[in-house]
Amino acid sequence: MLRISSCSRKLTSLLSAQLQSSNCGAWKLAHKIAQQQQQHKWLATQSSANENLHRIYFGTLAPRMKVVKLFSLSTSLAGLAAQPILMEQGMKIGGTGMAVFLCSVGGFFTFVTPLLLHFVTKKYVTELHYNPATQEYTATTISLLLMKIQTKFKASDVTVPEVPGMFTSFVVNKRPLFVDPALFEDPEHYVRLMGYDKPIDFKLNINDELQKTKKHDK
Repeated sequence: MLRISSCSRKLTSLLSAQLQSSNCGAWKLAHKIAQQQQQHKWLATQSSANENLHRIYFGTLAPRMKVVKLFSLSTSLAGLAAQPILMEQGMKIGGTGMAVFLCSVGGFFTFVTPLLLHFVTKKYVTELHYNPATQEYTATTISLLLMKIQTKFKASDVTVPEVPGMFTSFVVNKRPLFVDPALFEDPEHYVRLMGYDKPIDFKLNINDELQKTKKHDK
């Protein structure tokens, strides 16, 4: 009897352990399936969003600009590596003054040139996409380290400055952007962004003058 009871206890313990392990495995499997479903949904939404995007503008200077920026960054890295050598050679040739002069010249071409080049090219739009479903534009520019920066906006977010600045076609959320009108595949998008489809405001201030005359008559 004691053996039978001990065997039954062992069997129940084994069955409970197997049930617990099977429950854990089922929970892990369900969790993995839920994660995979969420990933598939996210990828589906991303792919559908990308399919709705239509490229309406491509900056022809983008490849050349990337090459120039890459060359500038490579020369900057070479200039940083050459700073100790310049300092050592300057100390040998003319002492501290020559070393400072050589390091300052090398530092100018190392730091100022890439920053100046980025200041000129940071407004240049390399690509412009349009989503007809949301009526939203996506402008792509290049950062200092050749990374793509995407700016999403609508036509209502665009403001055209009265006095256009250097390399500035319009401003989006205080961010100036430059585009070439001749590179638009559909000129209607350029007309819409620049606000040429809106009524012209000649800024004659007729209403203000009428109000002033009414007050003067009173």
